[in-house]
Amino acid sequence: MNPMLKKLVDQDFMTESQGEYLEEAITRKESIIVSGHKGWGIRPLMATLMAVAKINSKAVQVKGFDDLKNDEAEYFLIPGINDINFEKLIAQAMAIPNSAFISIKDPEHPYSIFKLLKQVFKENKDSSKVYQVLECAKVDDMPKLVKITQITLDETGKLIKVDFEG
Repeated sequence: MNPMLKKLVDQDFMTESQGEYLEEAITRKESIIVSGHKGWGIRPLMATLMAVAKINSKAVQVKGFDDLKNDEAEYFLIPGINDINFEKLIAQAMAIPNSAFISIKDPEHPYSIFKLLKQVFKENKDSSKVYQVLECAKVDDMPKLVKITQITLDETGKLIKVDFEG
């Protein structure tokens, strides 16, 4: 396992099977959305996942819409950017063929993942992408990764959600 992911396992933020699953998801170039509130470990988790993606693929740090025009990118790394239409940025990242992204969903950057997935599918009919939604929370006052849900779309655009059991 990547040492940065292992560190989160050692800190009891996530289980070893969650760490392995996320490392494999990045290897498969799946999109990852880290969800939760500040203080729940979302930023360190997102930074770790972005660092792992940088090692294994052509990753582009996104600072604005122009960065999404990079045709070489396999992974778009989208931190919480203020003073931008963040929902529109995520929708555009979802619509780019043969690429994935890692980003955040928090109270400062709210959007409906399911609404955007359906909206983008209506535009491009692409059901090939896989999304991992990571939910963080505080358990006994300690930040933890509490749930991983894989989301795909079938050929009609219906959302298929599968919770990781591991």
